[in-house]
Amino acid sequence: MDCEFIVDGKSRKASLDQIDGKVVATLDGRRLELDVQKISPHAVSLLADGKCYLAHIARRGNEILVAIGGHHFRLEEPDQEATLSRLLPAGSEKTDGMIKAPMPGLVIKVNVTEGSRVDAGDGLVVVEAMKMEHEMRAAFPATVEKVHVKAGQQVDAFQPLIELKPADEK
Repeated sequence: MDCEFIVDGKSRKASLDQIDGKVVATLDGRRLELDVQKISPHAVSLLADGKCYLAHIARRGNEILVAIGGHHFRLEEPDQEATLSRLLPAGSEKTDGMIKAPMPGLVIKVNVTEGSRVDAGDGLVVVEAMKMEHEMRAAFPATVEKVHVKAGQQVDAFQPLIELKPADEK
């Protein structure tokens, strides 16, 4: 699938395809195979060329704000529903409430207990990975259904950390 992004005011053409569970992206003639795993409603883990990257993604109108490794990008897409949603694994657009580790690391702090009520933006758990602290936050009002980890515990990439039940579910 060919698409067009406006990155910081400059038009960029890209080709995105999903082949054997991986996203194959071509940008400016450079081909990348990406393993994309959703770890929370606003974060994905990207594995490219043997390196793991944590990408935080937010939408604002027809803009997509992306933060990867200290770099920030503002993308615009003409069709708001099209491109980014095609990058995530099938079914990941549904918010299942499972918060997962972005990469292997050490749980530094768990801020919630089972049964706790949280609001959107509340910090849930902090994982230290690659000498950086990654705080996982709630994307929606919810009740903490299950805490799978404790402070001081080593975790693997994509390991479940916290399960949330949206506040509007009974």
